[in-house]
Amino acid sequence: MTDKKTFGSFIKAKRTEKSYSQKDLAEMLLVTEGAVSKWERGVSYPDITLIADICRVLDISEHELITASTDTDARKMKHEAKLFRAIRSTWFWVPTISYAVALVVCFICDLAVNRTLSWFFIVLAALICAYTFVPTVTCFFPSKKLLAFSLSTYLSVCLLLFTCAVYTKGLSWWLTACIGILMGYVLLFVPLLLSKTSYSRYKFIISFAVTFVLTVLLLMHIRIRQPFMLGSAILMTAYGFVPVIVCAVICALRFSPLLKAGICTALIGITLYCANHAATALFGPYSGNSYRVDLRNWEQCMNGNIQLIVLLSCLLVSAAFLITWFLRAGKNKKGSSHFSKR
Repeated sequence: MTDKKTFGSFIKAKRTEKSYSQKDLAEMLLVTEGAVSKWERGVSYPDITLIADICRVLDISEHELITASTDTDARKMKHEAKLFRAIRSTWFWVPTISYAVALVVCFICDLAVNRTLSWFFIVLAALICAYTFVPTVTCFFPSKKLLAFSLSTYLSVCLLLFTCAVYTKGLSWWLTACIGILMGYVLLFVPLLLSKTSYSRYKFIISFAVTFVLTVLLLMHIRIRQPFMLGSAILMTAYGFVPVIVCAVICALRFSPLLKAGICTALIGITLYCANHAATALFGPYSGNSYRVDLRNWEQCMNGNIQLIVLLSCLLVSAAFLITWFLRAGKNKKGSSHFSKR
């Protein structure tokens, strides 16, 4: 602890900041006015059992009291934390109260105009959906914020779509829409949710695989209402997803990033170039053969020429990655061999 004079001056300064007299401070600490006077004159220190009470009354930390100095950084952090809590509270209560007022107004208006509840349920579902986004329900799940946000927003969107489907008497499209939205959520949130788990390395594999399954389910559901070549559509979907999943598997392996980039770039380029041939094999040829390659005839063969250029570009970039990897690997091997000989 600092010397008595400095300590006394600090106590007096903090007491003055609070506009307390020596008598006021003595009454709050349950000591005599003379004891406070001795502290401030540097005659004695307060009893150690009074430290917590002095800090509480003067609104200072124990560190500040012991060192007889203002901890600017700690006070700044405390102020910022208090400000953050105020902003968070405002962010929660202002939208919540606004939604509640809007809900009551719409409830009264629907009853007053239609003598029954009709469009009110659409407003109710819309406000629930809005609430899950802003201010969100994450404040009720502090340890699972991302999971709570993703589930609550998805379910609220599905609820809103269901309400609209019931209101318009068109439930046939509702499940299609829910599966489509779920595909987007899986691609966006599954990698984030798995990033801090033991499955972090496989997050993109899992995300793409689940999205592939959902796409197949979506096609099967659409087939119930609209006839089309389901088997060919599933195979075309697999053609698009399998290379992406393979790239995700390659990226999860533990070897050179340059080698991974080279293999994945070449694979994606070949997949893009052959997509038209795969579609022709599964669904039949297209009229006009618009993907024919002829670099001397861009007017009629633009699509095929562009695909060829994209393929060549991907292969060129892939070759650059692979050559760089090969040269670095040879250099490292040579350096390692030279070191071992020494």
